[in-house]
Amino acid sequence: MDGLRALAVIMVVAFHLAPSALPGGFVGVDMFFVLSGFLITTILLREHARGGRPSLRRFWVHRARRLLPALGITVVAAVAAVSAAAWIGSLAGTPVEASPWGDLLVGSGAQVVAAATFTSNWAAIATGQSYAAAASPHLLENLWSLAVEEQFYLLWPLAVVAVVAVGWTMRGAARAAALLALGSAWAMAALLPADGDPTRVYMGTDTHAFGLMIGAALAFWWARPATRASLAARRPRAISVGFVSAAALVAIAAFLPWDSAWTYRGGLLLASVAAAGVIHMLVAVPALGEVLDARPLRWLGDRSYGIYLWHWPLLVIVVTALDGGRVRDASGLAVAITAAATLAAAAASYRWVEAPVRRLGFRRAARMSVRLLAPRPTQSPGSRVRRRPVVLVTAVAAALTATAIAGIVHAPAQTALEARLAEGARVAAQAASTPPAPAATPSTVPTPGARASSVLGTVAPALPARVPPPGALPKPIPETPDGRDVTVVGDSVALGSAPALAKALPGIAIDAEVGRQFQDGVDRVESLARQGRLRDYVVVALGTNGAVPGDEVDRLLAAVDGRPVVMVTPFGDRSWMEGSQRAVRDAAHGNDAVLLADWQRAVERDPSVLGPDGIHPDEQGMTVFARVVTDALTRASIVR
Repeated sequence: MDGLRALAVIMVVAFHLAPSALPGGFVGVDMFFVLSGFLITTILLREHARGGRPSLRRFWVHRARRLLPALGITVVAAVAAVSAAAWIGSLAGTPVEASPWGDLLVGSGAQVVAAATFTSNWAAIATGQSYAAAASPHLLENLWSLAVEEQFYLLWPLAVVAVVAVGWTMRGAARAAALLALGSAWAMAALLPADGDPTRVYMGTDTHAFGLMIGAALAFWWARPATRASLAARRPRAISVGFVSAAALVAIAAFLPWDSAWTYRGGLLLASVAAAGVIHMLVAVPALGEVLDARPLRWLGDRSYGIYLWHWPLLVIVVTALDGGRVRDASGLAVAITAAATLAAAAASYRWVEAPVRRLGFRRAARMSVRLLAPRPTQSPGSRVRRRPVVLVTAVAAALTATAIAGIVHAPAQTALEARLAEGARVAAQAASTPPAPAATPSTVPTPGARASSVLGTVAPALPARVPPPGALPKPIPETPDGRDVTVVGDSVALGSAPALAKALPGIAIDAEVGRQFQDGVDRVESLARQGRLRDYVVVALGTNGAVPGDEVDRLLAAVDGRPVVMVTPFGDRSWMEGSQRAVRDAAHGNDAVLLADWQRAVERDPSVLGPDGIHPDEQGMTVFARVVTDALTRASIVR
């Protein structure tokens, strides 16, 4: 299975290094799950066949030898590297709080504790961390899948021992595992939230255990005497199933988007079934497995654990140093450096840490390391005995640990984006106390049907009807609309840009919310209109978090009741984004009352205006966003 393990880790690494080249490469994790379920169950059943009940203690000791040493070194080295970079930056005059390295340290203590307790997946869910759209990349984010497997290693042997103890048939055990798989897949589909963020169902052990259970079911099925007895007759069908499954995996890896609802409502289940089909073929026809275990793939397969551990923190560190932390848009240089460093780190870990501990155990491997690191004294008369490298290694390990602990202790409380969103919320709340511009009529007595204008609950003198009554003084068209005439309804992109908007358009009303969907924004526009709190110009900055349906655009235009509308084109690496951008442009096409604020084109001209997540503007981007909106409002005032 080493060749298959190698292909799985190649898919995962390719997805993280170049997501646009292999959009569905994340299913490599599901291949690992199926492999783990099959191999672990097979190991336990073989141990039972050799000598009775499987030894749980021996199994768990072997798992600890396999997993813990490499995991501990990766965690300490990664956190220490980021801590050192943040410290060096502070010496150069950049405070840790304002440094991208500081962003990586936010929550690092909780991440380390979760890694040590095999709960990284549940910790990410509990803290609301989004796997796909984190404010900044989390240094140890990839450990969520290891946590799922480690929880499986802890609990599943108990289930296998129970199956053996009660005398279940292998057929019955296979059926039970298959039912558990279906239940987990159903839970993933049923619990997928309406807002489309799949973090809970993707990282949850309960909702993402179907791959492990499918692998276990296959192991139980192969443990049946009838299966082994009829192996020769089953091989042609196994080959057919295997090649169809391999083709399905290739297609899924090439085309399945991570943010599609269908990914979690059958896509990942299909990938897991396909992985099981390939494993079934390799077990039925060992010669094919030998072909797949060609030397390069076998080398990668042996080191796949280290490759998976190292590739993500190295990618985050390299991209932060070279590309401003935009992990999903890494440069070619960053990708090349990450790939080379990952292979080197994984090879070193395998040779000097993983293999010795697996073969000798913790204590014997430590004693042997001391002997190997303690060279013989030089034979020259009168020469000094060389200092033992073991002292140097111990000192380096202590320094890395101390640096990591210092980084955790002095980590900022929030990321730069979280600080910008908090400041945006403060600015938006402050704008609520600013009254709108007074109506340009001789009288402030509202007429029947006239709209009252206010901001977030502050009632102000009513504005005139859309068509001024006879004798009303026409309002002069300014070069740029008065901010007191503008209402912005948006999501976190608008919220983060609130300080720049308030500076460019004093008195502007900003109603923005993190994670807001387009239809929720339309609901908010309707609510403000009913309350008479919608101003003369409406800016809609939505579409980042989900699709922009055409019928919702129609509802928006009906809600604004003839006011000029500025629609901001959204931007982000999301499967729905192209459709959302098209819907916004279509709304502005041929409609004089709808003006386009082309944030998409502004970002495409200069991607550096975005922060590490590739969605929200940074300090410079806030100003660009405000300028794009202001230019569109100027055109809107002329049209009006």
